[in-house]
Amino acid sequence: MLAGLFEAIGRLDFAAFQWLRTLHSGFLDPFMEGLSDIGRGNAIWGLLALLIGFLYPSRWPGVLHVLFAIALTFLITDYVAKPFFNRARPFETYAESRVYGYRPTTRSFPSGHAAGAIAGTYALVRLAPEGRVIFWILAVLIAFSRVYLGVHYPADVIFGALLGLAVGKFVVGGTKWRFSHAMSHRQDAEAQGKKSIS
Repeated sequence: MLAGLFEAIGRLDFAAFQWLRTLHSGFLDPFMEGLSDIGRGNAIWGLLALLIGFLYPSRWPGVLHVLFAIALTFLITDYVAKPFFNRARPFETYAESRVYGYRPTTRSFPSGHAAGAIAGTYALVRLAPEGRVIFWILAVLIAFSRVYLGVHYPADVIFGALLGLAVGKFVVGGTKWRFSHAMSHRQDAEAQGKKSIS
């Protein structure tokens, strides 16, 4: 019975994959490929966190949260989940499935792009809530680009996102560090003032 359930989910997943692939357009192809490249290795979230840390020195503890969330997500996804589930990529199973851009050599489930994007964004929003809308839109688009480009099934992205969310909550919510943005702005302003005086 369990095998039948997984088979039904697999069929639904493939049907959703096929439907989403009909959304292709010449305008979107390079845009989606660019988004996927930006999300490769999840470095974008670390770079944004480091930039915020340099601009607002009082937020460095939050920068460490982002970096730790990204690193932990990568380790769990690539060294635990992917080898365990060992799911083939769509283009490996279905030869007629077109791929836009490069073909990854790792396993398909779960999506590392989606996991890292959600984990990094969750921690990044805690670090800089004023940018939450832009961060979340970017994360969702990066995750979706993986299905659009033909390198992941929808379930890969969904479960990758759930994994990233769990790791982000663990890293950020499981610590004692808290900060008030009003206080951090005052501290940053004072630090800038001291620099200008000296």
